[in-house]
Amino acid sequence: MPDYLTVRSHGVVTYCDGLIARIQADQAEAYLLSLVGSPEHIQATSTHFTMGGACHITGIESVPLELGRAPGPLRSIRARRIGDVVTRVIISADQFARTALQTETVCSAIVFGMDLAAVRQQAWHRLANSTTVALLPEWRDWLWDEVLQPERLYSFGNPQRRQAWRISWQEEELAERVRAGVREQVLG
Repeated sequence: MPDYLTVRSHGVVTYCDGLIARIQADQAEAYLLSLVGSPEHIQATSTHFTMGGACHITGIESVPLELGRAPGPLRSIRARRIGDVVTRVIISADQFARTALQTETVCSAIVFGMDLAAVRQQAWHRLANSTTVALLPEWRDWLWDEVLQPERLYSFGNPQRRQAWRISWQEEELAERVRAGVREQVLG
């Protein structure tokens, strides 16, 4: 696996050392994008990307992918300069907030970890912190399997993000499923 992916935007080349994205066909939707390059190139690429422009990314598939941003607000969480190289991490603010993104019917969040056990634990914490439904830690696996609708995402870079998933649930359905699980003694 390469250390970097190549990102091209309006004739400017930067590199990516971290990415969490949903990939479908030749399109990718980035939830986390970590860029590395010269200050001018990072500024140009990140401005184009945050304004909704697509970039071409190579190194994931045999052909370049069109990389766009996830819907909703973005946040730059780090810009660091080491000599002539700048790094900038851009995230989907709603998906990585302490509580999950909530629309009228669906809640969602991005969870990640080194392995699936760590991801499931993080998913339980995100769910427990995002809902008014009382949830017990021992329900973690049941919630993952029965409620959270996990979707595996592409993850590149840091081994702490080896497994990346987007979880989503409906708040009303969550309450109903938990009540039914307790009533049927599936949940103790």
